[in-house]
Amino acid sequence: MELWNSAASLALRSAVRFASGIAHTARALGDLGERLELAAERQAHVWWLIIEKVLEPLIANAKA
Repeated sequence: MELWNSAASLALRSAVRFASGIAHTARALGDLGERLELAAERQAHVWWLIIEKVLEPLIANAKA
């Protein structure tokens, strides 16, 4: 019976460590996803400003 309790205890500790590892990985991926999303938004904004500066004179010339 003691062997069974030791095996069950070991399995339970392993399962808890595994679940903790998954939770840690999920948090890390979530943080990474947020940083990537923020970087993509900043880059899109920069590109929009560049496009706006390039197109503004062309639109003005087309209207004239």
